[in-house]
Amino acid sequence: MPKEEFHKRQSEQFVADTFGGSLPAFIATFTKGKTLSDAEADEIQRLIDRSREHK
Repeated sequence: MPKEEFHKRQSEQFVADTFGGSLPAFIATFTKGKTLSDAEADEIQRLIDRSREHK
Protein backbone atom coordinates (compact mmCIF):
# COMPACT_ATOMS: atom_id res chain seq x y z
CA MET A 1 0.00 0.00 0.00
CA PRO A 2 1.43 3.41 -0.92
CA LYS A 3 2.36 5.66 1.98
CA GLU A 4 -0.24 8.27 0.97
CA GLU A 5 -3.03 5.68 1.03
CA PHE A 6 -1.88 4.45 4.45
CA HIS A 7 -2.00 7.99 5.87
CA LYS A 8 -5.42 8.59 4.31
CA ARG A 9 -6.86 5.46 5.90
CA GLN A 10 -5.20 6.21 9.23
CA SER A 11 -6.65 9.74 9.22
CA GLU A 12 -10.11 8.50 8.29
CA GLN A 13 -9.99 5.96 11.11
CA PHE A 14 -8.90 8.62 13.62
CA VAL A 15 -11.80 10.90 12.62
CA ALA A 16 -14.21 7.96 12.77
CA ASP A 17 -13.02 6.81 16.19
CA THR A 18 -12.59 10.21 17.82
CA PHE A 19 -15.27 12.37 16.22
CA GLY A 20 -17.89 9.84 15.17
CA GLY A 21 -16.81 10.29 11.56
CA SER A 22 -17.63 14.00 11.57
CA LEU A 23 -15.07 15.99 9.61
CA PRO A 24 -16.66 19.32 10.70
CA ALA A 25 -16.29 18.29 14.37
CA PHE A 26 -12.64 17.42 13.77
CA ILE A 27 -11.94 20.75 12.06
CA ALA A 28 -13.78 22.70 14.76
CA THR A 29 -11.72 21.01 17.48
CA PHE A 30 -8.45 21.33 15.55
CA THR A 31 -8.89 25.04 14.92
CA LYS A 32 -10.35 25.98 18.33
CA GLY A 33 -8.19 28.64 19.94
CA LYS A 34 -6.08 29.06 16.80
CA THR A 35 -6.07 31.83 14.26
CA LEU A 36 -5.86 30.68 10.68
CA SER A 37 -3.82 32.78 8.32
CA ASP A 38 -5.52 34.02 5.18
CA ALA A 39 -3.43 31.52 3.21
CA GLU A 40 -4.54 28.62 5.43
CA ALA A 41 -8.20 29.63 5.23
CA ASP A 42 -7.93 29.99 1.45
CA GLU A 43 -6.33 26.55 1.11
CA ILE A 44 -9.04 24.94 3.23
CA GLN A 45 -11.69 26.65 1.12
CA ARG A 46 -10.02 25.36 -2.07
CA LEU A 47 -10.07 21.83 -0.67
CA ILE A 48 -13.78 22.15 0.16
CA ASP A 49 -14.55 23.55 -3.28
CA ARG A 50 -12.66 20.72 -5.00
CA SER A 51 -14.47 18.15 -2.87
CA ARG A 52 -17.83 19.57 -3.92
CA GLU A 53 -16.83 19.36 -7.58
CA HIS A 54 -16.20 15.61 -7.26
CA LYS A 55 -19.72 14.68 -6.16
